[in-house]
Amino acid sequence: MLRLSLLLLCLLLASGQALAAPPTQRDWLINLVDGLGWSFGLPDNPQDADYLAVVDGGRRLHIEAEEAIQPEDLVAVKNYRIYGDFSGEGWVSGIARPTTAHLRFLLPIGGRYEIRARLRLPGHRFTIGGQEFTADGGTGFTTVVVAQTELVAGENEIAVTLPANGSLDYLELQAPAYPPIAPPGGWRPDRPLRKADLAATVIKALQLENCLPQAGETVRIEAETASDTGDAEITRITHLGHPSGGAWLRARAGVTRVVLDFTPPAPGVYRLALRGTGKGTVRAELDGRYLTDFDFPPYLQARTWASLYLAGGKHRLEITLPPRGGIDALLLTPLSDRDEDYLRLSGLQTADPPEPADLDRTLELLNSFMLPR
Repeated sequence: MLRLSLLLLCLLLASGQALAAPPTQRDWLINLVDGLGWSFGLPDNPQDADYLAVVDGGRRLHIEAEEAIQPEDLVAVKNYRIYGDFSGEGWVSGIARPTTAHLRFLLPIGGRYEIRARLRLPGHRFTIGGQEFTADGGTGFTTVVVAQTELVAGENEIAVTLPANGSLDYLELQAPAYPPIAPPGGWRPDRPLRKADLAATVIKALQLENCLPQAGETVRIEAETASDTGDAEITRITHLGHPSGGAWLRARAGVTRVVLDFTPPAPGVYRLALRGTGKGTVRAELDGRYLTDFDFPPYLQARTWASLYLAGGKHRLEITLPPRGGIDALLLTPLSDRDEDYLRLSGLQTADPPEPADLDRTLELLNSFMLPR
């Protein structure tokens, strides 16, 4: 009798009539990318890492020219340093007459990108999405801004027409990153999916982490403690507002770059704000990833940046100040990111473990309220 029961169970499993296994984080990850229409940035046979690159939100791509050119391009790959340092295994060299290199690459997330190139010699022409741009290098390798233009997610090609004997080291694409979408503790594709995982990804996708309850006092990282103040001066003037720590950094007559290294009190989600002033754009870049432009009033005032997860350890904030612009402090307000906080904020009523129908309903929610990216 026992043997007959085992045989019937095997037959049920083989015919697909047995209960389906609970969804894993991988199932939700794939459903999330496909259901939100983000699969254009995937290769033909995507792996976990390809899906993770899409939900990670990063929009900075370094393209080595020698790796992205096509076999039919009439160029050579060289690796000597007579023209200065280069990245990667080498650089692409033109021939005795103008020739075109076709650089192909996969872009996980589309949008408007700033495109930089490291070139040698003037007269390089770039064809990007049907538009043409020109850029000039120097006698040695020089990094220049080529364009700011729209790029689509997926396969892209940038054609670079090198002047006679011109050189191309790399292309770099950069745009402001989106906040990462991930369950608490990050993605573990093989782990069973929990309702708290669904809730956290919903809140992060809708960029509602700023609505999480505050979990402690705001921490101020004073600008005058910057590891690199550039040409900025430490000032104690108060007619533009009272600085939080008694002093603040102010640029002189030129554009100034300030580097502020800091360590958050503990890993977690923080609401970030900058307090500054400036007649012109103040650019802030966190950890080489999050890039934001601020328009401060002509007096010291705090501007909310974003709510982000900060890992433990040191982080780097690079601030570009316009002439006479200034920065007073970086403000970190800790937010509570417990499972119950995400569940309460999301309002999801699913049970553990979630069922496939719960994934479908969650995707409907996201498609109804999420802004396109």
